[in-house]
Amino acid sequence: MTRFSHLAPVAIGLSLCLAVHPVMAGTLQDLYSSQTIVNGKYEKNRQSGFKRCLDAVLVRVSGDQRLPAKPEMTALRDKAGTFVASFHYRDRMEGIPNHDDQGTYDRPHNLYCQYKPADIDPVLASLGSRPWLTGRPRL
Repeated sequence: MTRFSHLAPVAIGLSLCLAVHPVMAGTLQDLYSSQTIVNGKYEKNRQSGFKRCLDAVLVRVSGDQRLPAKPEMTALRDKAGTFVASFHYRDRMEGIPNHDDQGTYDRPHNLYCQYKPADIDPVLASLGSRPWLTGRPRL
């Protein structure tokens, strides 16, 4: 019985670690992601969406809402697409058929952007900020 009582806390601790680990990994991935609404999937709309997503992800990762107002952001926004690791769309009118050609090309889509910490963290450093990864409040 004493042998079991020594192993029980270890087993409970290991199961807690395994249960919490995926949540922490998902949270970091969510932290370095952003989304916005764009009209259609054209390049010009995508680029403007990338700019808005870059602003949002920098504020999200750093917690500093003053970053988008910095003068250095103008140059960073011009190359916002280079920081995006991956992106995808979701048609906001999914399931609603097109009845004519009007509006076919500019249906609203959610643009989801995923970033890598290795790309965003140096951008934050160039703006005099850093990632805020610990001690974040749960919302």
